[in-house]
Amino acid sequence: MEQQTFYIIVAVAAIVITLSFVIQAVVFIKLYGVAKKIKEVSEAVQAKVEPVINKVVPVVEQVQATVINVKTTVDRLSVQAKETFEKVTVETRAVAVAVSTSSQEISALARRQAEQLATTLELTNSTLQRQITEIDGLLTRTQNRVDDTSQEVQMTVLEPVREVAALIAGLRRSMEVLFGRRKRIDQVYQDEEMFI
Repeated sequence: MEQQTFYIIVAVAAIVITLSFVIQAVVFIKLYGVAKKIKEVSEAVQAKVEPVINKVVPVVEQVQATVINVKTTVDRLSVQAKETFEKVTVETRAVAVAVSTSSQEISALARRQAEQLATTLELTNSTLQRQITEIDGLLTRTQNRVDDTSQEVQMTVLEPVREVAALIAGLRRSMEVLFGRRKRIDQVYQDEEMFI
């Protein structure tokens, strides 16, 4: 039996090997079909992509040239910007120094002007006080003269006028007495009150 078992095992192994060859052949045929389909698809894709690639290649080359030009321009602008910044920094420092100096000069000038103004105001104030004192004295003298003049006018003008008025009243009274016109008592008293 041993030999018979051996033959059975060899027969089964031969069948398994044959089946494996058949399965491998089927798999290879399928793989060939798939490879053929992949080749056809890739050829179709390549046929469709080739015109696009032909169109894209010049664009890519232009983009690369543009990128190189932009990089060169950016480098040049960076250098110019750095130089400009340095110049502006130097100029700004110079302007700041000039402004500082000018502000100090303006401050000193303003201080001198303020001192001169204070001196002028003090001089004006003292002059005004002196003139006010003089005007006050002048007004006092003028008022005294006006008072003196009004007293003099009263003495020289009004006194003789009163005397003349009294003389005329006396003459009138004497005429009335001489010519006989008598006044009523009320009128007489009134005239006497006015005279007094």
